[in-house]
Amino acid sequence: MIFSLLFVDDDPEICSIAKTFLEKTGPFKVTTSESVKKSKRLLKKYHYDAIISDFDMPVTDGLTFLRSLRSKGNKIPFVILTGKGNDQVIIDALNSGADLYFVKTDSPKDLFYQLSEKLIPLIRSKQAEIIFHEIFTQSPIAIELFNSDGKLLQVNKACLDLFGVVHQKEIAMFDLFQDPNVPEGALKQLKTGERVEYSTSFDFDLVQQHTLYKTTKTGQIDIHVQITPISLSYPDITGGYLVQIQDLTEQKKSEMALKSSEERYRSIFSNNHSVMLIISPDTGAILDANPAACSYYGYTHEELTHMDITRINCLSRDEIFQEMERARKEERNFFYFRHRLASGEIREVEVHSGPIVLDQAQVLYSIIHDITEKKRIEDALVTANKKLNMLSSITRHDILNVLTALTGYLEFAATETSIEEARIFIQKSQVAARSIRHHIEFTRDYQDLGSKEPVWHDIRAVLKNSAALVNTRQVSIEFDTDTRLVVLADPLLLKVIYNLMENAIRHGGTVTRITSSWSRNPDHSLSWIIEDDGVGIPPSMKKHIFSREVGKNTGLGLFLAREILAITGITIEETGTEGKGAQFIMRIPEGKYRIE
Repeated sequence: MIFSLLFVDDDPEICSIAKTFLEKTGPFKVTTSESVKKSKRLLKKYHYDAIISDFDMPVTDGLTFLRSLRSKGNKIPFVILTGKGNDQVIIDALNSGADLYFVKTDSPKDLFYQLSEKLIPLIRSKQAEIIFHEIFTQSPIAIELFNSDGKLLQVNKACLDLFGVVHQKEIAMFDLFQDPNVPEGALKQLKTGERVEYSTSFDFDLVQQHTLYKTTKTGQIDIHVQITPISLSYPDITGGYLVQIQDLTEQKKSEMALKSSEERYRSIFSNNHSVMLIISPDTGAILDANPAACSYYGYTHEELTHMDITRINCLSRDEIFQEMERARKEERNFFYFRHRLASGEIREVEVHSGPIVLDQAQVLYSIIHDITEKKRIEDALVTANKKLNMLSSITRHDILNVLTALTGYLEFAATETSIEEARIFIQKSQVAARSIRHHIEFTRDYQDLGSKEPVWHDIRAVLKNSAALVNTRQVSIEFDTDTRLVVLADPLLLKVIYNLMENAIRHGGTVTRITSSWSRNPDHSLSWIIEDDGVGIPPSMKKHIFSREVGKNTGLGLFLAREILAITGITIEETGTEGKGAQFIMRIPEGKYRIE
């Protein structure tokens, strides 16, 4: 470390010699000045670690220069040089605040060597003293200094303010060991030379009761105290005590307020009936879940808080993190998702999510509402509109066409004179009337489609009930009895299975058995297969069997079956081989089935 020196002497030769010797003999950078006036100008512009000044100079001598600095509170280390060895000069210099005094000798080398040797410890000691003084006076922490008997010697302004004392003289020689606010155990430790640290409530009423000192404060404050025995001579002998006191009152209030806030948050979070999750936007980890969330998703609190949101949200990982980023930036705070429960069921949810700070970290606070039933109602409305359009088409087009033919046949029958010809037209009229009746019956069945909410069907029960309604004769119905497949579908699902079985028995020819099986697909959907061992369906008919008015018996049953299944997103197709039997595959989306 380089120390900056200001050397003042009216003799330029002495200044040059001093600069050369000092910079060679020590870690110094020397600035020289030939007068006090110039020196004062330099001091206003630059910092110096010490001043070395000649005593005997014209206009203003070194002693006057020293007194001028000290009168302004300048504590810079000051060294006086003089060619006179007058004792009175030495006494005046020291009394004026000089730190060192040197008499010039005939050997400048010896003089500046000694000066260099003394300057470094002087500068360091002075700097430490100044630093300690600044810390002591400027510190926001209350500081007290006691002597070895526990009598108060000095306090800083922060201490006076903390304890409501106007002036230090009001607490002069206050006895540390008589302070009723110091715990007894701490006092015993101090007397054995141990360092003490404790937090306590300081009671100003006790101060007044014991008439310890005058204070402007009342009541109590929370403080943290450190008392350190200090050694001023021998290491093992206590020469005094350094006391540092921090006011924790506001901190305690903040902690209590924070604790109260956290308790309110915890109460709102834990007791709320809404499903709530706390999620890390960086990792997707579920940090916390309230009891309503555990109940809704079907996991324990421990299980939920050891998984991330990608286990629940059906979006891809990239899509999930994109949505979380939008929530974190508050670009959006309302989302529609599909969430997977522990059972595998998929539920439609709306999520209100936004950023909050928890434990000094930004997280996402999410409130989840199940809107599955709402979505089903919306889907039912779409289905209802679709049915109305279909019914309108049937009534306006199909029935009117048949009615036109019926009217024509009756008119022909009325004008024919031949009984045989009239009979033929009457028979055609009867066929047309039956067709109209069939269409009206279809509109009745179609009207029921989607009129009730979808329900969970036990497929084994559906197969058994459908078989009981069909005249199976010698046909066996086979299905898995080890596991239970449960499917979410319209209540008319029984009609679908009944229709498939009836068609197999009526049109399958050589059918001896009808089997039901299922398998999972890579996309998490499920394929439910119903097949028979009959004659099968010709390839030319496969694309048309689900249309209206197709097949040996009008085909309305399969058309209706497809519509019933479509309500919950189930598709159906025929994939059998002619001559080996019919095979109907129903693909059920994820979340619309359970395996128990």
